[in-house]
Amino acid sequence: LPHALSRLSYGQIMDLQPNPVNEILYINFNQDFTCFVCGTESGFRVYSTDPFRLTHRRDFEDGGGLGVVSMLFRTNILAFSGGGQNPRFQPHKVVLWDDRKARVIAELSFRSPVKSVRLRRELVVVALTNKVYVYGFSNLSLLDSIETTSNPKGLCCLSVGPERVVLVCPGMQQGSALVVFYPRSCEVQAPAIRERTTIIAAHESTIAAMALNYDCSMLATASEKGTVLRVYDTSGDSRLQELRRGLDRAEIHSLTFSPSGEYLAASSDKGTVHIFSICRQGQGQGSGGSGCRASDAAGTANAKSSLQRLSRVLPSYFSSEWSLAQFRVHDFRFIAAFGADPHTVVIVCANGSYYKARFDPVRGGEMVREEYAQFDDASVGGARESSPSLAS
Repeated sequence: LPHALSRLSYGQIMDLQPNPVNEILYINFNQDFTCFVCGTESGFRVYSTDPFRLTHRRDFEDGGGLGVVSMLFRTNILAFSGGGQNPRFQPHKVVLWDDRKARVIAELSFRSPVKSVRLRRELVVVALTNKVYVYGFSNLSLLDSIETTSNPKGLCCLSVGPERVVLVCPGMQQGSALVVFYPRSCEVQAPAIRERTTIIAAHESTIAAMALNYDCSMLATASEKGTVLRVYDTSGDSRLQELRRGLDRAEIHSLTFSPSGEYLAASSDKGTVHIFSICRQGQGQGSGGSGCRASDAAGTANAKSSLQRLSRVLPSYFSSEWSLAQFRVHDFRFIAAFGADPHTVVIVCANGSYYKARFDPVRGGEMVREEYAQFDDASVGGARESSPSLAS
């Protein structure tokens, strides 16, 4: 697995236990979204996202499932926790694995099951249901521990670029996000000294998804209601933008910023990926959050309700920003990220489906499918289809 430099903050995860459709237990993008890794009932697989292809596969000789899998960029180092019907490792342990040598190089034990693991070159971050632990990568010294509200999804964002060390996780209050800034040399000193912290009161209900942009200046959040997405300035608690996914409740599976920070992708259990234009920092409307003009984002602004003129007397959704573009899939559990082309999105589904779709940054509307493939064992050989690209 060759080395690659990161461009983005850590990607999104999907815990599929139990999964009656196939043997896939967990799906996770790597830090720059160039790969995704699947934990299965017998091992793990790594796929290139764009172009789509299987790049590596390991099935353990004596079996065993992986319920949590995390890659360190595209290196040979991964982090595992056991899962499935016959866990390879105990679910309350994090195992660091060197795949070149095919052996465990270190492990961490906890009192409760591991929900997610985040990696950067000098840090290992482990999220449990009510706590987040930060370790130095070189010697696994404990640098910090953070109490959180109930966090069964293991929500946690970790910056991966060399410029800033930023961690985001749920706060102690329902609907709040805790943003922690560490010094770049945080691994040198244990316990780590926090440069500063910011508490963002993002939602009234529980946070269901969150994402950092590349330079960690913006945090996107969604609540368990799934109707409204919000973008905040991480250096304070000001709201930069409010975006509306829809009017009915939905479970948001993933939020992902594009590399430039101009777009935000949101996937939900409604089977739809929504693309939103994002205001450049400093051009938001504060807590009012009425959004950006067409010149503020690439190509065009988000759609607005035709009843916007009535917003003073009717509910707020009539003046909301709606998505610029949409794409629908035949599954309700999936995660999305941006492809190599800034106007493409790759979508990975629990049923083993892969899609690549393109959106028009000016016209918006329905996205065009460019590629489809299957990566689960029900489709050995990887059934694959391509669709014509948008005309230039």
